[in-house]
Amino acid sequence: MCSDGIDEEERIANERLSDPDAEIIHGSIRQLSGLHDSIVALDPTATVDDAVQTMIQNRMGAILIVDDNKLVGLFSERDVLTRVVAQGRVPAETPIVDVMTPDPECLCFDDEIVFALNKMTVGGFRHVPILDEDGAPTAVVSMRDVVDHIVSYYSNEVYNLPATPESRVSSTREGA
Repeated sequence: MCSDGIDEEERIANERLSDPDAEIIHGSIRQLSGLHDSIVALDPTATVDDAVQTMIQNRMGAILIVDDNKLVGLFSERDVLTRVVAQGRVPAETPIVDVMTPDPECLCFDDEIVFALNKMTVGGFRHVPILDEDGAPTAVVSMRDVVDHIVSYYSNEVYNLPATPESRVSSTREGA
């Protein structure tokens, strides 16, 4: 009896994986086109002001804090709001190590996209660092990277929508 239940669960799981839409999120993170070949990182001795200026220059929502080629933290736009501005800290005087997220959750390029989605959704993150096989940071996957990837599978549906949801519904009566 118990074996029948396990067999049924395995059959369902295999059906889901054979679904063509499953490849969208079961492919590797390496498939995401938004990832860059180089990382934007700062040394732990940087200030919040240094980090914000670097984020603006590179049009990034988060940067890595790296010491001796090892990831020690992640600093994001959310950290600026919640750990700097909301606490009345002075960006030019605040060390990044005081307000960064230390030892952030990480993934590897060969991990599935669904794992990035899981970490972001469950953890409430918008950015997850990607480490190479030696543990060195190589990229950052963002929620935008994942959304852009999913949209690439449904580009006709997304890009051919009317300008507003209301314009799909006629405001005048049709018929007699």
